[in-house]
Amino acid sequence: MKSLFTLIFVMLVAYAHPAFADNAQLLASQCFQCHGPNGRSKGEIDSIAGKSAADLYGDLLEMKRKQKIEIMHLQAKIYTDQELLQIANYLSTKR
Repeated sequence: MKSLFTLIFVMLVAYAHPAFADNAQLLASQCFQCHGPNGRSKGEIDSIAGKSAADLYGDLLEMKRKQKIEIMHLQAKIYTDQELLQIANYLSTKR
């Protein structure tokens, strides 16, 4: 759990810089830790590459607003809604 909080802290510091705010690829790169390179999973976790932006965005918002503390809630809540939209749009272009 301590490493998760460290990871979140590092991400928050990195995203504080304005140059990173507009970079959808960088924002989405955190997703690749579990969902595989460019969102194409080879394991048990779902692939997210190529899904519709609307579906991805809806899923991300739902996860962000969940009250139950799960890994996706912790990941999604560090992003603004606009950043989640950028991530969804970026991932929808991956095949």
